[in-house]
Amino acid sequence: MRPPRKLLDLSVSLASSPSEVMPVEIEPIDHQAGGRHLAKLVGVAQSTLPSGMAWASERIHAGTHSGTHVDAPFHYSPTCNGAPARTIDELPLEWFFGPAVCIHAACEDTLRLIDNDEFFRAEERIGHQVQSPEIVLFDTGAARHYGSPDYNNCGRGISPELIELLCDRGVKVIGTDAWSIDPPLTRMGGATHEPVWAAHYVGRSREFCAIERLCNLDLLPQQGFWISCFPVKVHRGSGAWIRAVAFLH
Repeated sequence: MRPPRKLLDLSVSLASSPSEVMPVEIEPIDHQAGGRHLAKLVGVAQSTLPSGMAWASERIHAGTHSGTHVDAPFHYSPTCNGAPARTIDELPLEWFFGPAVCIHAACEDTLRLIDNDEFFRAEERIGHQVQSPEIVLFDTGAARHYGSPDYNNCGRGISPELIELLCDRGVKVIGTDAWSIDPPLTRMGGATHEPVWAAHYVGRSREFCAIERLCNLDLLPQQGFWISCFPVKVHRGSGAWIRAVAFLH
């Protein structure tokens, strides 16, 4: 792979936001507090440190499914196709770095899932059939609403049949700029009778990872780029935060 012409950040910041279903709390620990900590650790008076200061740090309380993150197979079910579902620290690194395709499916009609027919039409337009080891991203238009309380009701879900199709082609990582690969919260269950969490439940029989809450997908070409989306190695984790980056040529 030749050196990239440009790197494009595809991750939102991990921070408190009206768009986050699970609260994110970041407690800043300033340089004076770091000085007290360092002085205690090494057994000296804090006054012996330059201005009494040392390291700054943060204490974070957040779910592994906050911000831009990737779901491990274990997130969907304790088993996958009859075997124990793998956790995030058990997955091959090769899954999270490779060529990618972006399907631009932005649409204000949140009532319609991205289905097989729409996906096939997208493949025809770009003259390329998605296959392993490609990572597939879906630009649903949700990212422009990130930061607002309405974010979780924006964008479009992916049909379980399309998830199955991609898995059957050997795709291991599927990403979206929406809150979930499933429909907006207001579309699942209740009066709409939309199936609840159906795209995720495909993971009971097929092994794949889902990246959620990506950004800047509208700036990506349809193909011809690579993506890095390595997860934090959370022990026995159902998912993990990622810094997703596109390598453009």
